[in-house]
Amino acid sequence: MIVTIHQPEHLPWSGFFHKMALADHYVLLDNVQFKTSNWQNRNRIVTREGQECFVTIPVITKGHTSTVIRDIRINNTEKWQKKYWGRIQGAYCKHLYWNEYSEELAHIIHAPYVFLIDINLAMIDFFRKALSLNTPLTMASDLHATGKSTELLVNICKECGASEYISGPDGKNYMNMQLWSDAAINVSFHTFSPPRYEARHYIQGLSTLDILMNLGPQAARTIGI
Repeated sequence: MIVTIHQPEHLPWSGFFHKMALADHYVLLDNVQFKTSNWQNRNRIVTREGQECFVTIPVITKGHTSTVIRDIRINNTEKWQKKYWGRIQGAYCKHLYWNEYSEELAHIIHAPYVFLIDINLAMIDFFRKALSLNTPLTMASDLHATGKSTELLVNICKECGASEYISGPDGKNYMNMQLWSDAAINVSFHTFSPPRYEARHYIQGLSTLDILMNLGPQAARTIGI
């Protein structure tokens, strides 16, 4: 059983789904602290003019240093959906696969969400369907695993029956490898380079949305899924 764990990012990049495709079980780490200026409520696209820009979900950050990801609320006092949708529409409405995906995207973006986790999961499911990914997902908050840092990751993997854990490449810089050895769980490190693909304006490492709008059904193969 190969398990990998990742925080539930917003509009994830292609490496998020490449790692998912390598695993038998994917755990979304929703019970750790939310970080500002990270990828949990924003990601990058490219404008019609070829400029990189962020699309962002505004969140309530008061008390965020003691708030886990699943409890972060969207700041709906800001009328963010019009601006958010306008950026995506302006960037991609002339792309070949806009009509294939835009209706479902619009439905997701304009739904009345309260919590950030809900729109992130809706977007992740959207991409999973578009990429034909069937790896089972589990929320870490639905498990009984406890601990911090490496201890938490090991306990999640043990609860899922893992024999192997796929870590992000930075894991080798902070994980306590002895804990993995003690649990008899092999660790491998994810290696991935964002693919080069035909696009109106190519910028490396954008949200998976850019690959979909440019390549449609060929996106999965281009990512290496």
